[in-house]
Amino acid sequence: MRRVIYLTIIIILCGCVSIVSAQTTYELRGSLREWAKVFTQSPRETDMLQSQLKLELLSSQGKKTAFKSLIYYIYDGMKKEGVWDAKEAYVDYYSDLIDVRFGKQIIAWGKADEMNPTDILNPQNLSNITEDKSIRKIGLTELKADMKLYGFVLTGVWKPEFEPMQISKPGSRWFFFAIPGITSLPQPTYPENKLENTEWTLKLSRTISSFDFSASYFDGWDNIFTPKLAFDPINKKMALDKLIFNRTKMLGADFAGSIASVGIWGECAYFQTEDGDGVDPLIKNPYFQYVIGADYTFGYDIKANIQYIQEIITKTDNDTEKKAEERVISKLGIGIPIQQGITLRIEKKFGEGEAHKIELFGIYDVKNTGILFVPKLTISPEDAFNIEIGANIFNGESESIFWKFTHNDEVYLKCTYSF
Repeated sequence: MRRVIYLTIIIILCGCVSIVSAQTTYELRGSLREWAKVFTQSPRETDMLQSQLKLELLSSQGKKTAFKSLIYYIYDGMKKEGVWDAKEAYVDYYSDLIDVRFGKQIIAWGKADEMNPTDILNPQNLSNITEDKSIRKIGLTELKADMKLYGFVLTGVWKPEFEPMQISKPGSRWFFFAIPGITSLPQPTYPENKLENTEWTLKLSRTISSFDFSASYFDGWDNIFTPKLAFDPINKKMALDKLIFNRTKMLGADFAGSIASVGIWGECAYFQTEDGDGVDPLIKNPYFQYVIGADYTFGYDIKANIQYIQEIITKTDNDTEKKAEERVISKLGIGIPIQQGITLRIEKKFGEGEAHKIELFGIYDVKNTGILFVPKLTISPEDAFNIEIGANIFNGESESIFWKFTHNDEVYLKCTYSF
């Protein structure tokens, strides 16, 4: 650990100043974040003590080529161990007609706030659902090309690498899904390493007046496993046999713009699963997700945005099948499993240069009656230093995802220094 600290100090000192030559530029930047979370209910245990070092190296060779590397070192103060996480490492090539990026990268799609049906190219690490979404996302090796033609941008992405969502282990306080009687999960069965099993997507974008529009198509795999059951002859009942992933196609669209002083956006996606006829109870029937939202700045510079979210199972024969389909966890789109909800974000900046901020964020599960409420205060005594104090509060009825975390209310302190 001491060697890592010394090496980090040397890298930071050497990289604080950008290096520029006639054809080549190098820039090293990053941050150091300290984060502590404590549960508020007895016995008020510590949930997290984490140190996170972020190092981002950028370089360009002339005007047509560049590369980027983004690496995190995360030290877990509870487990007394640290890990390196290479989020991104890719090369770029630019031309008048086409831009190409190849390597490990994170691609963010969608116009909505936090809840994005079309943002399905990179899975998330949901073992810490209170982490920022940009950090929750897992970098993958992908080939991305943007072609500019007649005011349109056609984006193609090929994904030779598959990685599913990451969730907490069964029995932990943050286990996301309830599987009755299951205390451990088998190793998932991943798609075979064949060309026909790789994933690909196309997206067509255009800006018209003050609005951005896009339409997308995806052919790939669910990023959450499907449990497969088999008959256990010893116990004479059905039991969990293995975890598999099913193929799904997506057709999506989004828009964002403003009318007068009101910002509006919308995003939707239709997912065509392998159970198009709705006859396999273990494979989710085709489903549709959408988000529509708006923001407005009121008096005293108080900014608010509100969104409505819904998932619709497009093929069900009766209420019993509908409820069973809603419990199937394997799907794409919105990461948090809610069928109908509202999000609200209110923020007010204050202080010299509006350096400080008060923010209230909440997700309300309309269908199953549950809520996640996140109030926080951010103070920035200097440009490079932020102190964030906040809380994560859960409540809900037994059918809501937030009910599972009603004993996980917590307060936290987060300090970040950027360089």
